[in-house]
Amino acid sequence: MRKSQSAVEFIMLVSFMLIVIVGFYFLTTSKISEAREESDREIAKDIANMAYREIETALSMNDGYKREFTMPSKVNGVDYSITLIDNKEITVNYLGYEYIRFIPSSVTGTIAKSRNTIYKNNGVVFINP
Repeated sequence: MRKSQSAVEFIMLVSFMLIVIVGFYFLTTSKISEAREESDREIAKDIANMAYREIETALSMNDGYKREFTMPSKVNGVDYSITLIDNKEITVNYLGYEYIRFIPSSVTGTIAKSRNTIYKNNGVVFINP
């Protein structure tokens, strides 16, 4: 009787420990996945902000301002897309995450994943005209 009680207690203890270990594993995996997703969202935001800062700088300058800037072709070895939609927003897609940054209405053109030319004329900012 005593040996069978010890065996049952041992099996219950091992089962409990296995459940705790599996639960800890899934919790850790979930947190790592969330952190990776948040990092990807932040990268998309950073790409959009990089282009936005160039636009913001051009808007603050006098007419005749001209500058070339380069957007990276890949980020962390991963391809992404960046577009200027209806001259109202910058949209970045990175690993399935989309980030939108609204821009002033006095901006026109397109943004490329390479060398870009930005200039200001008559209060309007042109990107790769």
